[in-house]
Amino acid sequence: MRCVQEGEPTASPSQGTMLHFWKDYPHIQQDLARVQDIMRSSLQGRDPLLNQTIQTLLGRNGKMLRPGFVVLGARLKPYRKGPYPLQKPLPEKIYHIAAAVEILHLATLIHDDVIDRALTRRGAPTVNAEIGDRNAVLTGDFLFSRCFSIVADYSTMENARLLARGVSHICESEIAQSRRFDPATLSVRNYLHRIIGKTAFLFSLSLFVGAEELKAPRALTTSLRRIGYSVGISFQIIDDILDMVGTPETTGKSTGGDLREGIYTLPVILAANADQKVALSLYTPENLATPSGYEKARAFILSHGGVEKSREYAKQYTERALREASRLPPSENRKVLIEVIEKLLHRSY
Repeated sequence: MRCVQEGEPTASPSQGTMLHFWKDYPHIQQDLARVQDIMRSSLQGRDPLLNQTIQTLLGRNGKMLRPGFVVLGARLKPYRKGPYPLQKPLPEKIYHIAAAVEILHLATLIHDDVIDRALTRRGAPTVNAEIGDRNAVLTGDFLFSRCFSIVADYSTMENARLLARGVSHICESEIAQSRRFDPATLSVRNYLHRIIGKTAFLFSLSLFVGAEELKAPRALTTSLRRIGYSVGISFQIIDDILDMVGTPETTGKSTGGDLREGIYTLPVILAANADQKVALSLYTPENLATPSGYEKARAFILSHGGVEKSREYAKQYTERALREASRLPPSENRKVLIEVIEKLLHRSY
C-alpha cells in the first residue's frame, strides 16, 4: 500500500505534474514554486552522489499535495476583515514548513521503496534501484534530518512534536503492513487504522499546521484537521484501487504490486468478505507468485465487487471532507480546497 502522488494520466509524472495539477490556481502555483526553491537550497549536501540523487528526486516531484495543503491551510486563515488576499505572499515560515512536510514525505517514499524492493516510481527508477538499498536508506535518513532541522528553525514546538509523532505513526503503520498474508488483517477496521497512520495523518497535519502557525481560530484548525483525515483516507483508497486496475502508463508503477507483496488493501479485503474461504486459497504467496495465480486472485477481487465497494468508501470519505469544507468561511481559497478534494476522488493515477 504505497503512498504516491496524484493527478491525471501521464507516462512519467514530474515537476510538470505539479504545475498541471495546480494550473487553475496560479497563487498556489507561486507558493509551491517558492517551496521547491527552499527544498533545493535546504538539501544541498557535501557528497556529490547524494546531491545528484536528491536533485534527480526533486526533479520528479508529483503534484506536491501535502505542501499544497500547508499553504492552503494558511490561506484559509481570516486576514483582517476578510479572506487572505490571493496575491499576498505568505509569511516565510509557512513556505519552509511546507518544504519540511514534503521532504518528510519524500524520505518515507525512499524507505518505502527499499522495503517493497520497488524498482520504479512515477515511471522512473527508484532511488534504491539507482544507488542501492544502503545508500537509499542513508539518503532517506538525510532527508529526515533536514526536515527536522527546518521544523526546529521555523515551527512552534507543539507543531514540531506533531510532526515527530507523524513519523512514529508512519513507522508503526509500515510495521503493521509488513505482516503479510496474515488473515487477521483481513478487516476494514485494521485497514483504516493502518492508512490513518500511513497516509491520513500527514494530510491532516498539512492542512492543520498551515493555519495553526498563523494562529488561526481553533474552530478553523479543528475543521481542517478533520478534512485532512477524510481526504487522506479517500486518497489512499483510490491509490489502492489504482494498484488493482490502473496501468503502468498512467500510474507510473506496475499493477498489482501490493497484492503480489501480500499487502491486503481495501479491494482485497472487501472481496474476501464475500467468500473468505476461496479468497484465502487465492491470496497465498505460492499462488500469487505465478502470473496465472495472480490473475485468478485479481479476477476474484473484481468479480466480487472489491473495486466497486472500495470506490463507495472513497466517495463517503470525500463527501465527509466536502461537508466539513462547506462550513468554512466563504472565500476563493475555500473554493480551491473543495475543487482539489473533488479532483482527488476522480484521479487516474
